[in-house]
Amino acid sequence: MKRLLLLTLAIPLLWGCSPSTPVELSEESNLVIPVVERPDTWLQGVLTTAQTEYRIVAMGAAVARRDEPIEIAVTGLRRNSGSDPVLETDHWHLGSNTKALTALLYGKLVEEGRAEWGATLPDLFPNLANDINADWATVTVEDLLAHRSGVMQLGGFWLNARRNDEANITTQRLETVRKALLKAPSDKLGTYDYNNLNYIIVGSVIEQLLSDNATNPVSWEDAMGTYLLAQFSDANAPNQFAFGPPLDGLEGHRSLFGGPLKPVGTGKSADNPRALGPAGTLNATLKGHAALAREFLDDDSTLIPRPLREKLFRPHPNPESTYAMGWSVNDHKEFGRLYAHAGSNTMWLSRITIAPDLGLVVIVNANQFSDDTIKATDQVTEAALRRALKP
Repeated sequence: MKRLLLLTLAIPLLWGCSPSTPVELSEESNLVIPVVERPDTWLQGVLTTAQTEYRIVAMGAAVARRDEPIEIAVTGLRRNSGSDPVLETDHWHLGSNTKALTALLYGKLVEEGRAEWGATLPDLFPNLANDINADWATVTVEDLLAHRSGVMQLGGFWLNARRNDEANITTQRLETVRKALLKAPSDKLGTYDYNNLNYIIVGSVIEQLLSDNATNPVSWEDAMGTYLLAQFSDANAPNQFAFGPPLDGLEGHRSLFGGPLKPVGTGKSADNPRALGPAGTLNATLKGHAALAREFLDDDSTLIPRPLREKLFRPHPNPESTYAMGWSVNDHKEFGRLYAHAGSNTMWLSRITIAPDLGLVVIVNANQFSDDTIKATDQVTEAALRRALKP
């Protein structure tokens, strides 16, 4: 199980800041968890045990079945320098779990006839077709969504430049795409190479597809709201998702040079630049994220019809592959096939696991990132999956 869950961990989004050793609270941090009345449920017990054992600032978990109320538990502090307890209604940063929803958004545009599966990069960017390197001619949108496109890895220079770039967000993304495609693909073309740029490109594709009509959403963010969140059956869904770091409530935490964890606030340094959005800047409540993810279990879902779900869950480019459209794909001897992902901007960690054979969605979040955070979220995820095996 540990091997399975570690495999799903997405590459941290914030280059140059990923801790190489466990980040621990200093003895001087005086972390004191306020006494808060919590429902005495199995999930609350499992979560509190993991959060206490690994000394995580705050953790939250949601377990959702097809036709049952969503179970939610939270424990810990909104920030380790304060005394405010985390609330069930707080937002958590989703990091790279955003990718699966960007893939879903592209799929919704295919359903409407605005986009096509199998489209190549020249098809996707007709205005750039005469300029981009000829070696991109056979790279498809599926290759991008499955991290097999051969695009070069982005680096810290791009990150810092985009954070301070005042240009229009769609212009930023398109210019990033143009510069990337003027070069030839890397030697990773056709092989799995996890890269946020793949999803920035898909986000820009979505923006270009919608730019032909002034009444359409302008940006990837607008399109997410219009074509995905506004169509969600939960009437409160738009209020349960947002972009960037949560603006109130929980804060992420970072340790610099092995020092104590510190809350990061809500400014520019609290997340990656907006241009990276389609690859990982969504935040959401536990309820909202779990309710949306549960749609992947529902054969009668209008948001994610069965043919679309099967496409998004299909390993690419063949059944032996272990990554689909924003999902890691693994077969477990006890739990069956699992679709999972994890995201971190090195200040948060969010893990999601969908187990169709168990009819279960499990989400476990934390407002810090470290080796111990990985262990804590592993522990809660496995406990939820094992409990689902029982009658």
